[in-house]
Amino acid sequence: MDTTVSAHGGLRRLSRVVGGLVVASALLLSSTAEAGDREALKVAFNKALGQYNNLELDEALKGIDEAIKAGRDEDPNDPALAPLLVLRAGIIYSNTGDADQTKAALKEAVEVDYHVQVPIELRAEQFQGFLDEVRSGASAPSESVRHDPPTATCGGDIEFSFLVSGMVDGGQVAFYWRKGSSGEFESVSMDTFGNLATVTVPASDHGDASIEYFVYVFDGDNKEQANKGDQDNPMVLSFSCGGDEPEPEPEPPPKPKTTLGKFFVTLNFGTGAGIARGVADMSYRQYSPRYRDQSTGEQFVYGSREYACAIARWAYPQDELPGDAITFQNKLTEIQALSGQLPEGLSFFGPGMTPQSIALAYDSNYCSEHHPVQTGMASAPFHIAPEFGFRIGDKIVVSVFSRLQVVTGSKVYRDDPKEAYPASFANNVYDVIHANPDGVRVKPPFAWSVGVKGKYYLGKDDSKFRLFVGGFGGYGTARLRVNMNFANDRNGNSIPDDREFAYDLVNEDAPFDATTNPCTPVWPYNSGCVPGDGTDPINNLGDRDRAQATYKAQNADKDPRIDTVGIGRGMLGATVGFHYQIVKNFGVSSELQIGGWLGGKKAPTTSSLLFDLNVGPVISF
Repeated sequence: MDTTVSAHGGLRRLSRVVGGLVVASALLLSSTAEAGDREALKVAFNKALGQYNNLELDEALKGIDEAIKAGRDEDPNDPALAPLLVLRAGIIYSNTGDADQTKAALKEAVEVDYHVQVPIELRAEQFQGFLDEVRSGASAPSESVRHDPPTATCGGDIEFSFLVSGMVDGGQVAFYWRKGSSGEFESVSMDTFGNLATVTVPASDHGDASIEYFVYVFDGDNKEQANKGDQDNPMVLSFSCGGDEPEPEPEPPPKPKTTLGKFFVTLNFGTGAGIARGVADMSYRQYSPRYRDQSTGEQFVYGSREYACAIARWAYPQDELPGDAITFQNKLTEIQALSGQLPEGLSFFGPGMTPQSIALAYDSNYCSEHHPVQTGMASAPFHIAPEFGFRIGDKIVVSVFSRLQVVTGSKVYRDDPKEAYPASFANNVYDVIHANPDGVRVKPPFAWSVGVKGKYYLGKDDSKFRLFVGGFGGYGTARLRVNMNFANDRNGNSIPDDREFAYDLVNEDAPFDATTNPCTPVWPYNSGCVPGDGTDPINNLGDRDRAQATYKAQNADKDPRIDTVGIGRGMLGATVGFHYQIVKNFGVSSELQIGGWLGGKKAPTTSSLLFDLNVGPVISF
């Protein structure tokens, strides 16, 4: 039967077609002495086995001895003797029960075929144990399929024989051959006796042309067990019969089955954009005394709670505010004890205020709030995304990847948190020298994620340019760059610098009244509520604080604060892109990832959508 063999998968399918066929015609045409001798050994084996089953042990032993002697006269190492030698050992054991004689007989069988098997009729636990014991004292062959190339006899039939290690019940051996070095391989099922598989190629078929051939061993379920040679690396039997064969035209090298490598290392560089929702990463909720929303008309009221929050945010590291009023009060007492180190006329707290009264107004949940951002599209400027993948079949690639956001674009400034309290209050918060401090830039935590990705490649397998689609999922965070639409807070009092005021009234449209419209000083302008007409900032503390706040608001850096929004604890999405294989082991790829990101540290119930565009080199091997 002629069949095109294109891959090992094709071999399996082919074996199912030819698995039940024994090429009897090839065996009948065999005219070599060796083939005839082996046929005699098989006949003697089957006859002796029938006599053994009928308990005619003496006749069986006599017949098997004669056959073994005849076979050894031709070739003492012929593996076709192994089944007869095992049967002889079984007859001896049945006749005598002598373990030593049995093992001596089994040793002879193992010497010609290490992997010789016990016929089903002899499979007893003790007898098998004898064989295992004898085999443990011998040297196992290094190859699972052993083969000595036959002699190429011009004008004669050629018998090929292979000794297979551990043939299983129901297994088979398939022989593939062709004339010359081109054309399709022809397949035939080999005749097996014990572990020896043989097949004869008649002279009329090979025509004294060189033969390329290989074999595959299959189990009872047609699964590959072993092979000798393969389609890409066949064995060759050459003839030399006088006339020279014309040299075949050289064939062009075959195209690779797929241009994709087996393993991929990709270094993607990318940018992205997504939907910003929730609250800013670094900006606490900002306060705007004496500010009225132009769209709603709603007035912001700065009270004692905001005053306490401003001090707490200044006194403690970012996002490490005290959880209760007692702890905060102890910190305020510590700060108050340092008042003597302040320049004359300055104080940490307003007139009449004490650590106890300020702590009573403290609300840890309120003070810890971060400023909300306006929902909308925002950028994720730059990230790198290393990826390692491996191909499954011809079209599917599975990979693990990481997304490392190295640029967020944030521009958030605050007071220097490393300065001591007196110096920080005088030089940054209040700014006693009547100038605007530069502040220090603070950045959000590093954003990273890891995940698993699957890609399915479209188009022809041998094309260099391949589109792909796929999906991904994983764990981690990303950050979106957002414009907060107000200035930075470089003096650290929780008020955008261009909105500084020294005091706030409950109703800014009505005059000050201690009972109906009380005044609250804005920290650190603790004398902001002291009356004055604004003409004596040297002697009137109220005039001085109001002038200080006005100066800052008018001269502050009004560039908008750029913060970030953290998105994600988990991600799930789809990807589409292309891969271009430039040379054998190097290519480029680009992809668009669309992912849903769920949760976030500052706003765990929010979700977002992120679009990432990646491009990078690919090393494949």
